[in-house]
Amino acid sequence: MKTIAIHSYKGGTGKTSIAVNLAVIYAIKGKNVCILDYDFRAPSLQIAFKENPRFWLNDFLEGNISLQDALIELSNKYNFKGKLLAGFANPNVQALRSMMTKDRVWEMRALHKTLSAKRSLNQEMGIDILIFDTSPGMIYSSINALASSDLIFIVMKGDEFDLEGTKELINGLYEVLGKKAQIILNKIPLNYFSNEASEKLKSLIQEKLGLPIAGLIPCDCNLLATGGKSIVAINQPNHPFVKAILNIAEKI
Repeated sequence: MKTIAIHSYKGGTGKTSIAVNLAVIYAIKGKNVCILDYDFRAPSLQIAFKENPRFWLNDFLEGNISLQDALIELSNKYNFKGKLLAGFANPNVQALRSMMTKDRVWEMRALHKTLSAKRSLNQEMGIDILIFDTSPGMIYSSINALASSDLIFIVMKGDEFDLEGTKELINGLYEVLGKKAQIILNKIPLNYFSNEASEKLKSLIQEKLGLPIAGLIPCDCNLLATGGKSIVAINQPNHPFVKAILNIAEKI
């Protein structure tokens, strides 16, 4: 089983859209996939998949339910060739406040629960690919997901804010965890997508951050305006956004 964490220095990079569409692309191709919402500060997977689950990942991490109770099978809903399981974080304001007050002891227990979930997904449920959608920055729940992953995709835009912040994360977090990491450049203007311009941009970012570039994803104002209304990989499979994520998926 491959375990992938989608992370970023700050919000607004398109991290969740990439995580959702990556999971869907793999399920369409026949892989057994599980996606978990570890963005407990601003959960949104339930919006993307239009679900209102009875139980949440919060309940699982608290030890109140089993992992199976926290997961919803979505394969039949979308008629995927492979299996797609999803676990959602509770968006209720009280739940958000509760997660923000957790201490280090609780987070250590949550890490053990996360690692236990990973083993169950692999050995008992036959999952091929596990994807964590995480909170941006140095949040305990995100660090737990990163520590449990084989590969980290750092989603960033091409501006100086993201560049400098991502550099700090690389030095202060990813290297400490000893995890493989790659950069996804998202919301990139179309004029960078000629061969010469894209290679120049990749070389510049790679030189500054010292990590390989997994791919470039073009900026599309229509997608930005309609985000969350539908899953692009399902409704617009030939969209450049989907093709860019497909290229990333095939490299893993």
